[in-house]
Amino acid sequence: MKKLTLTLSALLFVLVLNAQEIWLETALKGGGGMSFLMNKNILNDNTYRNTLSPMYGFGAKVAVNFGAWHGIALEGLFNSSSQRWDYSLPNVTGDLQNEVKWNSLELYLLYRYIRNRTYIEVGPMYSMISSVEQTDNEVQLQDPDPFYEDNYLAGVFGFGGYLGGSETFSVGLGIRVHYGFTDLVSDEGRAAGYPNPIRENIYDS
Repeated sequence: MKKLTLTLSALLFVLVLNAQEIWLETALKGGGGMSFLMNKNILNDNTYRNTLSPMYGFGAKVAVNFGAWHGIALEGLFNSSSQRWDYSLPNVTGDLQNEVKWNSLELYLLYRYIRNRTYIEVGPMYSMISSVEQTDNEVQLQDPDPFYEDNYLAGVFGFGGYLGGSETFSVGLGIRVHYGFTDLVSDEGRAAGYPNPIRENIYDS
């Protein structure tokens, strides 16, 4: 099951130290957006409906910029993400819900190109999952952590701009898209039918 997220990030309290053609940038960051888990079995099941689900996070970054246009940034963000599906079962009135929530520390290594106070950025992200909760059909699943991976690798693309500020302080706003390259559900989870373990018909892995 892949993870796709779209986040709106705010860059706050940016300190810039000029050193000829190389300068250092530090920032506090916060953001919110939507996450979307893609599972082939659920996508092919017309009784299941994916919903864009909320996520938010905060953290910090340190960047080394080379001249006016190029930079490399290392970021760390504490994120809280979720995914909700609405689904139906035979002889059951109304929709049921299956929801997964997880907390993670996400580390980014990004190349950023800056021009005319706007930027684009691209690079890898490594996510370390600290906890997982899941509720399916109003049943709180006990200890679902072993059924999900402890970490995964993703790619990131983003763009944005600096809204205002001075040589030592600025505020920026940007949008990022993340795509997970590896499966969020573990081998043990796939064998147990996750992310939908209490369905009447367990999917093939």
